[in-house]
Amino acid sequence: MFYLCPKKLGGGVGRRLCMPIYSGSSDSVFKYKNFVLKKIKHKYENVLLFGDIHKLRMTAEELIKNVISNDNIDNDYNNYKLQKYMYNKTEKIKKASNDDIEKDKSSKNKNSITKKLSFWQIYSIRVKKNIHLLNFFDFALILQSFHLYNKDTGIYVSSIKYIEDQIPVMNGISFVIILNILSKRLKKNNYNEFFKKMMNYLPNILYELNLKDMSNILNCFYNLELNDKKVCELFYLKILSNINKIDALTLSSLCYIFYKYNFENIHFFECLKKTGFNLLDDFDANQFYKFIFSLYKKKICLKEIIEKKKNDILSFLPNYSDEEKLFICEIFNLK
Repeated sequence: MFYLCPKKLGGGVGRRLCMPIYSGSSDSVFKYKNFVLKKIKHKYENVLLFGDIHKLRMTAEELIKNVISNDNIDNDYNNYKLQKYMYNKTEKIKKASNDDIEKDKSSKNKNSITKKLSFWQIYSIRVKKNIHLLNFFDFALILQSFHLYNKDTGIYVSSIKYIEDQIPVMNGISFVIILNILSKRLKKNNYNEFFKKMMNYLPNILYELNLKDMSNILNCFYNLELNDKKVCELFYLKILSNINKIDALTLSSLCYIFYKYNFENIHFFECLKKTGFNLLDDFDANQFYKFIFSLYKKKICLKEIIEKKKNDILSFLPNYSDEEKLFICEIFNLK
């Protein structure tokens, strides 16, 4: 077969006559296909094929920043101080984060991160292979990135042994993040011993926890059916010492979860009632119901609250279920 490849015959690199065809001339089915030389792009960093510890951390930060910049982020995650945790080791980056988020909000539709299944598979493999090299603070960040995108590649179960060994070096923020993730991702009652070890470590990080953290921890253990009253005994004094800094949402949540733990300290509930009385105008329908229901079940006098709230309680009724409406109508003597 004769090929017209020399330059004087119109051949050469990139020329049509240089293409492998099954014809003695360029007059074939391939004649309209243009040959273009392109540089092969090996995007190894995008799939983390050779991802090191630094790259794994930066990838986790990128993924989480994308979620934080989204207006539809679940409020549940805001309680776990993602931004503070991401930049707690680099204050310089933390300062710039607010500006970045504002920019991301304006262009999130253009720059939103979408990763294919292959990315998550290789990302997971690199984390599992390098887990012994990661410090625990970075690992908590990486695990959160999987959780926020609802990706389960076996990373949660495979990390149990590592996390258990790292419990003695946990700080307050990483403890809350890890507990929140694993309490939702692991099968209930299969890892009770592991969660009990985390519970026993609480006194070591109590000084780092704020009121929202304590509320979240109590809810996590309650959902795991590990509602030990000793956690309430550990927390309630610190809650009382910070009661003046509390907001309506946290107050309602704490009052309700302490009731569900069947905590018996009446003085504690009286203090919550006194603070809640000053925040009655800040409660929404659900928060108010949890607050007043918990106090009622603990046999706390509600006369002052009922008297102050009776004029605008009707605006809350459309937000309640039938059972909740019956309770509110009974308390406020509505017909």
